[in-house]
Amino acid sequence: MHSLEQELPPNDTEYDEGQLQLFTSASRVHNLPAFIHSGVADLRAAWPTTSRFFKRGLAQKYRYSSLGLLWAVVPSIITATVLIASQKAKVILHGAGDVPPAFYGVFGLALAQTFLDGMNAAKNVFSANQFLLRRSNVPIEGLIGAAVLDAAFSSLVRMLVLVVAFLFFSVSPSRTAPLAVCGLLSSLFLGCGAGLFLAPINSLKRDIENIMGFLPWILFAITPVFVKPSAGSPAAALYAINPLSWVFDSTRTLAYNAHGHHWPAVVALPASLAVLAVAWAACRVWHPYVVERLLV
Repeated sequence: MHSLEQELPPNDTEYDEGQLQLFTSASRVHNLPAFIHSGVADLRAAWPTTSRFFKRGLAQKYRYSSLGLLWAVVPSIITATVLIASQKAKVILHGAGDVPPAFYGVFGLALAQTFLDGMNAAKNVFSANQFLLRRSNVPIEGLIGAAVLDAAFSSLVRMLVLVVAFLFFSVSPSRTAPLAVCGLLSSLFLGCGAGLFLAPINSLKRDIENIMGFLPWILFAITPVFVKPSAGSPAAALYAINPLSWVFDSTRTLAYNAHGHHWPAVVALPASLAVLAVAWAACRVWHPYVVERLLV
């Protein structure tokens, strides 16, 4: 059976809501080279849609809040305040190497929030745009790109908090500090990739939203976010099998010469890009099926 799918021509300005795109039950990956070629073409043509939805989402997120863009940094500031107070009250007894425990926690929280922001933004690609997907021929690449840009913007603002933390705690950055961006980007892309894998399910079921209510606490428990575990402890053994732990510790090593390896964060960057690409391809395959279910 030949596919009746009609691929839209690339559009350098806007997508045309008046054109019709037919989807059938025929597999989109039956002809893999054609699938890849059409996907790359859609990516190239999706920037206008990506830019428009990113700006719209940014305006909607902060339009009716009294603090505006400051909400992007408020969680890190509050956490830093709590950790500083706990450190002065000697509630935090376990050290974090050559840096204050509060700085260790702020740095880890920035990495964890980067991962969670990417996951939260990507998992809502279908569910947050149901009305649009049902009525318009909007390219899924534009919605994915807008979600990645939204999470990247939050991460960029959070990096300013890290710069202030370096100054406030008098922590000297290492010569490899610029490479620490690899760790931040790896956390972002891994989060976005995980979110895209969950996006089709999240659009049809509410289970993912319920899981996200406690997932951050699980992430904080199995990843060195606030506290550095003692060598040989059960927590250290648990962290050793968590890939995010290697990325977080390596990013710290690159940023301020923490005890650890430099290479995991650098190696994780192309690996996280590969995960994001596979997740994007999965969403591209699931796109017509999700739209069909949304129309029911």
